[in-house]
Amino acid sequence: MPDDRAIAELVGQAYDAALGDEDWTVVLRHALALLGGEAAALHPTGSPMPTDIAVRVGCDPAYIPLYNAHYHQTWPILPMMQRLQARPVFVDRMLVPQDDFIRTEFYNDYARPQGGHSGLYWIDFGRHGLGAHLSLWRSRRRPDWSDEEVRLLQHIGPHIGRALKIQGRLGAAGTRNGDAASLLAPRERDCLAWIARGASSKQAAQRLALSVYTVNEYVASAMRKLQASSRSEAVASALSLGLLDP
Repeated sequence: MPDDRAIAELVGQAYDAALGDEDWTVVLRHALALLGGEAAALHPTGSPMPTDIAVRVGCDPAYIPLYNAHYHQTWPILPMMQRLQARPVFVDRMLVPQDDFIRTEFYNDYARPQGGHSGLYWIDFGRHGLGAHLSLWRSRRRPDWSDEEVRLLQHIGPHIGRALKIQGRLGAAGTRNGDAASLLAPRERDCLAWIARGASSKQAAQRLALSVYTVNEYVASAMRKLQASSRSEAVASALSLGLLDP
C-alpha cells in the first residue's frame, strides 16, 4: 500500500485541480497508480450532461457516447442507490454476486469489451440521489480489489468530492482559475486562522474583538462553504487551498 506522503500528494492534486492548477487526468492517473487499475472515470454529476464533462483515463473513446445514451442506465448497481448512502465506497461484487454481474448487459456489452472486469467505486450523494462518482477498473488478469484498497478510496473519495464542489462554487462565482481567495469572506478566514492555531472560540473572539457567538457563526459559514463536517476538516481544506498561512 502507498505511504502517507503519496496519499497526501494525491489529495493535494485534487484540490489543485479544483483551482485549475492541475489537470484532473493527472489526479486519475495518480489514483490508478496508488490503487492499481487500468482505467478510471470521474463523473462530476449523477447523470450525463448535454456536453460530456466526465474525466476518463484508459477508457475507449468510442464507448463514451454509448455510455451517455444508454449504458449508464444499465449499471446493475443503480437500483440499490438507497442502500449505498451508508456505503459510498464499494466493489461491484459486494452488491451483485459475480455470477449475476457477469451476465448483465453492462458487463458484457460495455465493461468487458474495454477490458474491464472488476470495478471499485466511490459515490457522492446529492439531494436527488446519485451525485459525483468515481469508478476504477481492473481486468481479469489482476486480483480483485482488497479491503485495504477499499479503505484507501474511503479516505481519498471525500477529498475528491470536496474538490469538485469547490471547483463548482468557483465556477459559479465566475472566479478565474487559481483565484480561491473569494471563496471565504475575510472574517471567516480570520476566525478559521485562529482555530488553525489551536485557539478556542472564546480565545479567537478575544483576539478579534468579536463575540463568541459571532466567531462560531463565521466558522460555521466557512465549514459550509468548504463542505467540511468538522472544524479540523475545514482548517485542512483551507490550508490545502492556500486560504490560510500554514
